[in-house]
Amino acid sequence: MKKLFPAENPLDKRLKVAGRTYTVVGTFAEKGKSFGQDENGIAMVPITRYLSDFGSEGRSISIATQSASQLTYNRTMDRAITMMRIVRGLRPDQENDFELYSNDSLLSAFAKVADVVRSGAFVISAIALLAAGVGIMNIMLVSVTERTKEIGIRKSIGARRSSILLQFLVESVVISLAGGVLGIALGVAGGNGLALMLHASVVFPWGWVAVGLIVCSGIGVGFGFYPAWKAAGLDPIEALRFE
Repeated sequence: MKKLFPAENPLDKRLKVAGRTYTVVGTFAEKGKSFGQDENGIAMVPITRYLSDFGSEGRSISIATQSASQLTYNRTMDRAITMMRIVRGLRPDQENDFELYSNDSLLSAFAKVADVVRSGAFVISAIALLAAGVGIMNIMLVSVTERTKEIGIRKSIGARRSSILLQFLVESVVISLAGGVLGIALGVAGGNGLALMLHASVVFPWGWVAVGLIVCSGIGVGFGFYPAWKAAGLDPIEALRFE
């Protein structure tokens, strides 16, 4: 209303909506935004006038009611069902031809959707980790092949198998952690950016960051072990002859 009537009281003023004229009889307090949607751009009209102006065919009606307290919740729900059955003209032997949603049912539905999303995210994450692990293993195998002579020289001057094994494992873990840190940074930045757009609180999940880094380290060790073991097992003479 401030945009339509910035310098005067909007009460009793007339405005047009979809070519139809309405009279302002009251205004709502500002609510701001919720989940990125502006809660202030709402107009309420009598249902009889709405159906008269826009028709009832193909439209659904939602009615909201609120219990005075938790103690009267069940009684309020029973009264709502009874009133809806009377309005709909249902006989006692007929099933309800309308839907009722409560906070509990909405929370339950949201929890089911969240479980499905969580399961899907887990499967996608597992596939992504497997692909990343295979990529790390291929990189390390190429590295072992390219550094065969270097490994032969190190072994010829007394380097132990364990030190070569550890060297390549550390390199594999470093590569894995570098990818993990980049992924965490992009994920946190994207999530907090979306939170800012939805006017939600910005958080930094330290616990999940730690879990992610531990998983990345495990991926580096698991998929880097075979290339490291292969490098440690090279024969120094054959390695020095490698071209």
